[in-house]
Amino acid sequence: MNLKIEKHALGGYGLGWKDGKAVFVPYAHPGDEVEIRLERERKDVAFASVQNYLMRGEIPPQGLCDAFGPVEACGGCDWQDISYASQLRYKHELLSELFKNAGFEADIKAFVPSPHEFNYRNKAFMPVYESERGLSFGIYKRGSHLVVPHKSCRIHPPIFDTLALRTVQLCHQAGVQPYDENLHTGHLRHIGFRINREENLLLLILVTRTAKLPFWKLLVKKLQEEFPALTGVVQNINRQRGNVILGDEEKLLWGKGYLTDTLAGKQFRIQYNSFWQINTALMELIIEKLRKEMDAQCTLIDAFSGCGSIGISLADKTRQTICIESNPASVLDGEFNALQNGVANIGFVEAPCEDALPALVEDQSLNLKPLNIILDPPRSGLQQPVLDALIASQAEKIFYLSCSPITLVRDLKALCMDGPFRLVKLQPFDMFPQTWHIECLARLERKA
Repeated sequence: MNLKIEKHALGGYGLGWKDGKAVFVPYAHPGDEVEIRLERERKDVAFASVQNYLMRGEIPPQGLCDAFGPVEACGGCDWQDISYASQLRYKHELLSELFKNAGFEADIKAFVPSPHEFNYRNKAFMPVYESERGLSFGIYKRGSHLVVPHKSCRIHPPIFDTLALRTVQLCHQAGVQPYDENLHTGHLRHIGFRINREENLLLLILVTRTAKLPFWKLLVKKLQEEFPALTGVVQNINRQRGNVILGDEEKLLWGKGYLTDTLAGKQFRIQYNSFWQINTALMELIIEKLRKEMDAQCTLIDAFSGCGSIGISLADKTRQTICIESNPASVLDGEFNALQNGVANIGFVEAPCEDALPALVEDQSLNLKPLNIILDPPRSGLQQPVLDALIASQAEKIFYLSCSPITLVRDLKALCMDGPFRLVKLQPFDMFPQTWHIECLARLERKA
């Protein structure tokens, strides 16, 4: 069956129509004519895979990753086969259509591009599996738990792949068995990495099913000798079945369980399991934007603050800053980071945002005015108690940083269409080049 791709859809799909039915196709773009195979079909929509490109709407760039495209279907990238300018244009179209269909007359600014189109990720976790060569690693195939092997991923630093390859070689020699998610057997589940922006500090995280890790002392000794940038090796133990990568137990095998990175001229300690935006150079541009648009000498509530990267970076413009974070390790990092950067007008509340924010805005003894709130929630967006607290608050401005346009629209409907705020503008940032994913900063102000 042949199909002409007319536009993009959320999820990174190319979208065409056949006999009045919408057909969603990954690795296809507007102008492409493709031979497809139907994979799933419903009453009004179908999902298909590319079998052959009959005509390309845009000639793909040179040097595509070997694992990219409909054959291998590595889940790391969606749009590596179109130019970076086209990626930004198509993302803007997706965002514009979504907000228009939701009833917003939004002022959507042009995308702020990433300073780096490739090798921008400062963190990665790669599943381990058994191949013909023995212990191997890769990235999950799009929409599945099949592991796609690769020699070098273009969106994270090359050192990740070099270290991963050497690690699985040494583990294989030591008799370490890969995790089997069906049988819930084996040792090694994932290999993880975190690196600072100068790429001279590197953490290795070994996620295992049990505390047992054969010959780990020899493994650590070899890696220390061969990788001078390595500053710590952590064993994270995840005894549970399921898709969650990290478990609740950990063992520091060597060195430090954290690294230090720089952002907006400040130093931050980041635990291996703390949240830190994966594109540090782009995050710096977001902080610059927030600094320009927030009110001077305000009370700033930094909700979902992680280790304090936003709140600490902006504290010098505020009267007081209150960070809300539920992860105890991140709170400890945040308090340490504030101290080492000499930031005194900041405090951390260790609690879920849905508990802490309502209590803060209801506490009449706190002098919060003028109040600005920054939100940087997970992909799932804001829970109802958070939305209710925002609506009840005296906030003059809200800045909502979202990695999920769908949940952003949902939450902005509650805050703007049904609530006391108006959407002033949307500033998208390209946090995730080579993928369809969109990071967007929404600025809200209280209605007159």
